[in-house]
Amino acid sequence: MEDGPQTREELLAEVDALRRRVAALERGLSPLQDAVQASEERLRILFAAVPDLIIRIRRDGTFLDFSPSTEFATYVPPDRFLGSKMRQLMPPEMADTVMQAIERALQFRTRETVEYELAEREGIRHYEARIVVSGPDEVVAIVRDITLRKSAESALRESEQRYRDLFERSQGIVCTHDLDGNLLSVNPAAAQSVGYEPDELAGTNLIELIVPTARHLLAVYLERIRTEGEDAGIIHVMDRGGEDRYWTYRAVLRAEEGKTPYVIGHALDVTELKRAEQAAQAYEARCRAFFQHSPLAACRVGVDEQVIGVNQLMVDMLGYSSEDELVGRGVAELFASAAARERLLQPCREGTAVQGLEVAWRSKGGHEIVARSSAWSVLLDDDKPDSFQIVAELAPGRARG
Repeated sequence: MEDGPQTREELLAEVDALRRRVAALERGLSPLQDAVQASEERLRILFAAVPDLIIRIRRDGTFLDFSPSTEFATYVPPDRFLGSKMRQLMPPEMADTVMQAIERALQFRTRETVEYELAEREGIRHYEARIVVSGPDEVVAIVRDITLRKSAESALRESEQRYRDLFERSQGIVCTHDLDGNLLSVNPAAAQSVGYEPDELAGTNLIELIVPTARHLLAVYLERIRTEGEDAGIIHVMDRGGEDRYWTYRAVLRAEEGKTPYVIGHALDVTELKRAEQAAQAYEARCRAFFQHSPLAACRVGVDEQVIGVNQLMVDMLGYSSEDELVGRGVAELFASAAARERLLQPCREGTAVQGLEVAWRSKGGHEIVARSSAWSVLLDDDKPDSFQIVAELAPGRARG
């Protein structure tokens, strides 16, 4: 049996029930609406705080929406690019680069990062776009201006290239090593100095180059580097054939945060200078020995006419106790008269040697001693006198005046 028509009271009751249900639904929906609005506000604030340009892009390259960057302007004004396609606005090569990244992101559902550059009024600007999928056929691109980073990278590359050129072409010795003395890099000049190729020395420990008698000094050197951060001196090494080489060096510790510390050393090969110095020392030793053991009394006088040195025969001839009593005295004190002194020294001042003159000397006790004397100038490379050399031999039968 079918229900009959609803009475007015029944209809009013049903409407009232519906109203109560709608009111209940609205009360339940209000918190959700508030939450959505709060979430949208948070996203708006977040996007506003992000310095990057954020663009929503369709698969075909159409620009749908954007949030502007706080650090740079868009390539073209928003009213021109919204609704337009990428290939209509960007240079073809750059547009293709970005579109290929968009396609990869949509196809493989991956995040893609792509760099591109645009020619703008102030010059070439570099950008990085991070692309993430936001819908079946849409992506969001987060674009950042990386011009400063690119400039810094370029400057760093140029600096590294200049250093590499300096390292490779320098006539000076350049090398790096770790804190255990293991060589990390060696320039051609360093390798050539000891008869090796650079790649033969890389990985070698310094101790293998140092002469055996000086190897104990490596530990001292490395400890000084660790504690003081630098060191300088002369290192005695040997070449491939076992010949001695000498390097004068300065080494500095490089300890950059987050990187393994290393030491960079600069040196000059002073082997020839060292050999010349050793030869000069040997020659000086021979001259000193000859001076001291000469069969003649000998005296060396500076250009200021102060006594620089005497041998034992001169000490004995003049009646002094030791060389120290004579060194530093004016040479005039050693002669019986100014005339006697000038007979020897005046020709020396003029660059002439005198030989075999009988000259009166004065002993410590004031006695006159006649000795056959000779004198000459010791000249520097520029022919200027460095000192005067005087030798004397007692004249037979004329020892005392």
